[in-house]
Amino acid sequence: MNLEKSCIDSISIYTEKLRQAYEIIEKTSIVIFEWSIGPGIPVKYVSENISNYGYTSDEFYSGKIDYWDFVHKDDVEKTMNAIYEKRASKEKEFKHTYRVVCKDGSIRWVEEWTLWERDSYGNPIAEKGIIRDITEQKETAEKLRQSEERYRKLFENACALICTFDGKGRFTSINNACADITGYSKSELMNMSIFDFLVLSKADEKVLRRRLIGLISKIQNKNIELTIMNKNKMKIILEGRLLLINENYSTAEIQAVLQDVTSKKEAENKIYHLSYHDKLTDLYNRAYFDETLEKMSQSGEFPYSLIMGDMNGLKSTNDLYGHKTGDKLIQTMADILRKCCRKSDIIARIGGDEFAIILPNCSDQEARKICNRIKRMCALYENDKIKPDISLGYSTKENSAKTNDDLILEADRKMYLDKACIIRI
Repeated sequence: MNLEKSCIDSISIYTEKLRQAYEIIEKTSIVIFEWSIGPGIPVKYVSENISNYGYTSDEFYSGKIDYWDFVHKDDVEKTMNAIYEKRASKEKEFKHTYRVVCKDGSIRWVEEWTLWERDSYGNPIAEKGIIRDITEQKETAEKLRQSEERYRKLFENACALICTFDGKGRFTSINNACADITGYSKSELMNMSIFDFLVLSKADEKVLRRRLIGLISKIQNKNIELTIMNKNKMKIILEGRLLLINENYSTAEIQAVLQDVTSKKEAENKIYHLSYHDKLTDLYNRAYFDETLEKMSQSGEFPYSLIMGDMNGLKSTNDLYGHKTGDKLIQTMADILRKCCRKSDIIARIGGDEFAIILPNCSDQEARKICNRIKRMCALYENDKIKPDISLGYSTKENSAKTNDDLILEADRKMYLDKACIIRI
């Protein structure tokens, strides 16, 4: 009697625990199915929370709803083939995903975990499944995929050169602009490194190779300018930013976003050149002369000398032969000054027929020699119909006691004395 009571109590406890377990399941999104092994896989059991999809258990038990009616029509064949294949392969479990159609017509994604009980010969004797709603996960994954696709297209089609490279400078990703700007194909680039392009001295390249990560960590998020050599051996100027993703050398990755600013820089250089150069002679102009003379004075690097020059006969040449001939005479004089001066000297055209030459690290005696050299070269044109001639004066600043104004006045005074000595024919 006691044994019978004990068994009844145990069964009651087990039944209660099973009931509680089912209650828990009913409150979740997990739906439990059991199917008969046969055509159409008729439903033997389905948990009450099938109501999450708008159906009742009785609709499946009665056959009013066939399980394959529950599966989305576009997924039926794929799902059916997968289940039958796995059932025949004698596997014990199988996970797969497909869409189902709710009673209201809405579509949900589910993940099914199918389990088989098999006899000693491996034949299925029971087929059960746990259905879990993964619609939200799928939608999130799809949004992520779409977002990644958008960013991938932005990356690929951006006008800027965008790439990533590792701690040794080897490319790990490149966009289309990278290929367009460098002239190499994407497959070629993926077998190259940044050192195949950068215009660097051997010493700088050696330092950069050794300290690439450390140097980039200091300049990241700052605007930088780089010069590279493209496949056609043309220099390209790039401007942009670098970002270090990871400072660990073995796993470091650097992102680069760079714009081709070659045309912009060439235009800037041209504007700069024009702002400080005389258009007719390509010598420096008055603005550059004034700035340089002031810098020389402030630098305290003495001695430096100044030559002032004023062409002779330019007005009469313009009057007799026209301004084109006069312009050619000015250009001839500019060439003479270039040939007679040192590379370090600053030659400027400061007026219509006026020239000035700043001579760094030049004594009074050396300035006089340069003046004489200019005079001798002008004399070589003696037999020309229109010969170049210039009056010159020089002055030297040996210390800060003499001002630049004093320097100019003294050179001008000597130049006018030279002009007064010329015998006009």
